[in-house]
Amino acid sequence: MRDVRGDVVRRQLMADHGIQIGEVRSICGYLIAGETSAEEISPRVDDLFADPIIEVGETNTILLSTPLFSTPEVAITVGFKPGVTDNPGKAATDGFKTLFPDDTDARISTYTTYAFYDVPTSCDATWLAATLHNGLIERALVASGADCQAGQWPELQFPTPPEQVFIAPQSVDLECPDEELERLSETGLLALNLNEMHAIQGHYRRADIQSARQAVGIVANAPTDVELECLAQTWSEHCKHKIFASKIHHVDRETGEDTVVDSIFKTHIMKPTHDMQNEVDWLLSVFHDNSGVIAWDDEWSVCMKAETHNSPSALDPYGGAMTGIVGVNRDILGTGLGARPIANTDVFCFGPPDWEGDLPENLFHPSRVLRGVHAGVRVGGNESGIPTVNGAIVFDDRYIGKPLVYCGTVGIMPRTLPDGRPSHIKTPVAGDIVYMVGGRVGYDGIHGATFSSLELTEESPSSAVQIGDPITQKKMLDMVLEARDEGLITCITDNGAGGLSSSIGEMAEYTNGCEIDLAKVPLKQAGLSPWEILVSESQERMTIAVKPEDQEAFESLAALHEVEATAVATFTSTGMFHVRYDEATVAYLPIEFLHDGVPQLELESEWIRPQPPVFSPPSEADHTQLLLDMLKRPNIASKETWVRQYDHEVIAQTAIKPFVGVERDGPGDAGVIAPLHGNPHGLVISCGIAPRYSDLDAGAMAAAAIDEAVRNAVCVGLDVDKMAGLDNFCWPDPIESAKTPDGRFKLAQLVRANRELERVCRAYRLPCVSGKDSMKNDYGSGPEKISIPPTLLFSLFGDHPDVRFSATSDFKHAGDRVYLVGTSSQELGACELAYMMQENGHVEGIGGAVPQLLHPEQNLGTYRALSQTIRQGWVRTAHDCSEGGLAVALAEMCIGGRVGASIDIDGTGEGDLWGRLWGESLGRIVVAVAPENEEKFLAAMKGHTTTVLGAVTSSDSLSIFDGDDELVSSPVDALVAAWKGTLDLTGGVV
Repeated sequence: MRDVRGDVVRRQLMADHGIQIGEVRSICGYLIAGETSAEEISPRVDDLFADPIIEVGETNTILLSTPLFSTPEVAITVGFKPGVTDNPGKAATDGFKTLFPDDTDARISTYTTYAFYDVPTSCDATWLAATLHNGLIERALVASGADCQAGQWPELQFPTPPEQVFIAPQSVDLECPDEELERLSETGLLALNLNEMHAIQGHYRRADIQSARQAVGIVANAPTDVELECLAQTWSEHCKHKIFASKIHHVDRETGEDTVVDSIFKTHIMKPTHDMQNEVDWLLSVFHDNSGVIAWDDEWSVCMKAETHNSPSALDPYGGAMTGIVGVNRDILGTGLGARPIANTDVFCFGPPDWEGDLPENLFHPSRVLRGVHAGVRVGGNESGIPTVNGAIVFDDRYIGKPLVYCGTVGIMPRTLPDGRPSHIKTPVAGDIVYMVGGRVGYDGIHGATFSSLELTEESPSSAVQIGDPITQKKMLDMVLEARDEGLITCITDNGAGGLSSSIGEMAEYTNGCEIDLAKVPLKQAGLSPWEILVSESQERMTIAVKPEDQEAFESLAALHEVEATAVATFTSTGMFHVRYDEATVAYLPIEFLHDGVPQLELESEWIRPQPPVFSPPSEADHTQLLLDMLKRPNIASKETWVRQYDHEVIAQTAIKPFVGVERDGPGDAGVIAPLHGNPHGLVISCGIAPRYSDLDAGAMAAAAIDEAVRNAVCVGLDVDKMAGLDNFCWPDPIESAKTPDGRFKLAQLVRANRELERVCRAYRLPCVSGKDSMKNDYGSGPEKISIPPTLLFSLFGDHPDVRFSATSDFKHAGDRVYLVGTSSQELGACELAYMMQENGHVEGIGGAVPQLLHPEQNLGTYRALSQTIRQGWVRTAHDCSEGGLAVALAEMCIGGRVGASIDIDGTGEGDLWGRLWGESLGRIVVAVAPENEEKFLAAMKGHTTTVLGAVTSSDSLSIFDGDDELVSSPVDALVAAWKGTLDLTGGVV
C-alpha cells in the first residue's frame, strides 16, 4: 500500500535538492508514560493509535523488525524536544485517558521513523536527518543500514523536560555606565535603546517612587527582573510601535521639502479615519481594541484583524505560522465582549521556491519555509472550523532573509447583547476578577515580543517559538461566546505578545490598576520564575474579567466545556500595576509609566529617488511565448495545489471562493461570504500587495496595494460606500545605524508610503480601522544583510447587499462583449515582465515609470458605477488587471471559463503596445457583458472610461491584436498548462 507520508518526503527531497530516493516508508510512534501495561494497551491499539484498514499497530515492537519491512539503508527517527507542544500527543493522551480512565497521570509523546531505500551513495545520513527536522524544536536519531540489520533502530526516549529551577525575583542594578546598560539590554533580549534604559533608570531615582515601593516591601531604587521584563515587553517595537509613533525629520532631496512628522500613525492613519468616523454612523470601534468594528446591519457588527508572524515563522515555519492564524482568531474573540471568527485570510511572502543559490547560516530553503508555513496555517484554520476565503502568495529573493506571514480573521457579533450592552464596548470596573482561560503557561514564547523587535540572527532564541493548539482553542472559543451571551464577561482580550504582562496590563488601563498573583497561574511545568510566568506567550489563552457575583457561574460554564479557567488577578483603581508571587510583591509599576513612559524616538529620513536602469523592451518579441512564460512565473502561476488544502466551505457561508469558473480553478478576485444562513446580505473580503514597486517608489507601492484591494472587491460587487481597510506594514530596519547605514532612506520610504495611504484612503472614503506594523524584517547574520522590500498588505472588508448578484473572473459565454474599464498608460517600471526579462538576461533594468494613482476620486466614481452594474446583474464577469497587465488578466479569464476570446488593445491608452499589453497601470478592470445587457451597461458607465476590447469566442483560443497586428495567439489548453504547472504538487516545485 502506498505510504503517503513517505512519498511526501521523497518528493520534497527531489524538489528541493534534486536527490532521487527509491522509496521512503514511515512509522508513527507513540511513547506512553503511565501506569497502564503494554499487555493492557495491546488489544486497544486499533481503537486509538492505528487505522486498521491501512496501518498495522504494535506495542513494544519496532515495526522495522517485522516481515512488513525489508531492512532499510538508513532509518531516521524524529520527535519533539522536551517542553515543545506536541498536539498529536495531547490528542492521543485525551483518547488514552478515555480508554484507561484510571491512568490519570498518563502522558503521550509522538515521533516518526522514516526508512529509506535506494539512497544515493552521495547522500549523507546526517545531512538527510537535518533536512527532515528542525533542530530548534525537534530531535533526531540516525541508524545506518548495518545498525538496522543488527536490530539497532533509532529509539527516542520520552521527552521529559528537565526540572526548571525556580529563581526568586532579582533586583537589577541600573546605576552603571551607558555601555553596561546597552549590554544589559542586548544580552537580556530586552530590545531597549539607551534612551529607554535611561528613562527606566530615572524612574527608580525618584524619591516618591522609592517611598511608594518601600511601603509595599519591594526594593526601592532598582527594578526587579519582573519589572524590567515587563517594561521591555510593553515598550517593545512589536507592542508600542515606536517607529510609527516617532518624531521624524523628513528631507526630500527631490523636491527640497524639509519638515517634521510627529507620528506618522497619528498624522496619516488615525486622523483620516477619525475624520471619516465623524461623517458616517457605521464606524463603531477603531484603533483601541483588538480589531476594528463596523456596523453591518441593524442587528450585527463585523470586525477584522490581520497580524504578522514573521520572526517565529523563520525559526519554525509550521509552529510560527500556526501560532499566527490561531493568534489572530483570538484577536477577534477578544474584540469588544467577544466576536465569533467566521473567515480567515492569509498572505505569504517567500523566497523563490526553486532557489538554487547559497543560503546564510541557519536559514531554511524557501520551499521548506513555504511548506511549513502553509501547513501551519492550514492546520490552524481547518481544525478551528473557520473557512479560508482570500489570500495571496508573493515570491522575491529578499524574502529569503525573513518570510512575511500575514494572517487575518473576520468576525461577527450581535450589535446588542441579551443584557442590553453594546457588544463592542468593554465594561470593566475596579473589583472585577480577572481569569486566565484556556491553555497553561510554559517556557515557550518567552521573549516573543522583544524578539520580534530585533533582526533575525543565527543566535535567535528557541524559547521565542510557540506551537498552537487549535483544538484546545476551539473549545475555549465556544465557551467564551456562551459566557458572553449569558452576560458574564465585562472585559476580554487575548494573551498574545507579552502574555499576562500585556493582556492584564492593557486591560488595567480601563480601571487604572490591577493586582496579579503569579503563584495562582497554572503552569505546563513547575519551576518557572515569576518574570517568565508574566511574559510567556504560551498559546490558547484569553484574559477575561468577571464580576465577583458571576464567578461561580463563569467557573461552572468553563468546567462544562472542559476549559481551564483560573482567577489570577483583580482590577483596582490604585494607578498601579501590582504583581505578587504569593505574598511577596515582585513588581510595582505606575500604570501611566508602564504605558506612557517610553521616550518618543526622534529619527531622520531622507528621500533620494532610486534610479535603476530603465526597462527597455526589444522592438520585436514573441508575445505568445512571453505570455506563456509569464503564466509560469511563481508570482502569477496558479496556487491551487496549495490553496485547495484550506477548507473554504466549513460553516457553509462562502458564496464566492478562491477559485471560480467551469472547472473551479480560475483565480478569484475576492472572497464573498453570507454570514447569516438564509440571508443573502453579504460581506466582501479582499487584499492588495505590490512590493516590487518599492524598488522605485514605496509611495507608489502603497497606492497600488490599496487600489488593488478596492479593485478586487469591486469585481465581485462591493458597495464602495461602505468599506473599511486594514494596513499591515512590514519594513526593513528604518533606523540609521552602523548595521543599517541606509536607514534614512528606508525611513523616507515609510513616510512616503504613509502619505500615499492617507491620500488614497481619503479619496476613496476608505477608513483604516485596524492595522499593524512589523519593523526589523532583516536577516542580520554574516557580512551581508538581507532586507525585505518595503511591503504593505492592504486588506479590505465591506458590504455586499445581495451575494446572489456577484461577478466572477471567468468568461461565461461565447458572444459576450469584453470591455476595459480604465486606461492603460506607459507604466512599465518594476512590472513583472521587466523582472522576468531581466532575470533571463534580455534586458538590463526594471526602472521607468512606476504605476501611479493620479486621480483616485475619479476612480472611486468609476468603481461605484461598475459595482452597481454588477449588482444589477448586467455584468457577471469582472477581473482586475494587476501582475502581468492586460495580457495576463485576459489569459486568466479564458482559463477560468475554458473559452477563447478575440481582443484588440488598440485605443485602450496612450502607451505603446508594450505599455498597453504588459503595463500594470492602476484602476483597470476587464468585464464581459451579455449582448442583451450591453446597452444598459454602457449607459450606466457613461462618463467613465470604458473601451470595447472584443468578444468571448467559442474558438478555444485567445487572440490579442493591436489593430491589424496579431500579438498573441494561444490555445486555452496551453494557457492552462503553463499557469498550472509551476507550483503543482504533483509535477513542480513542492
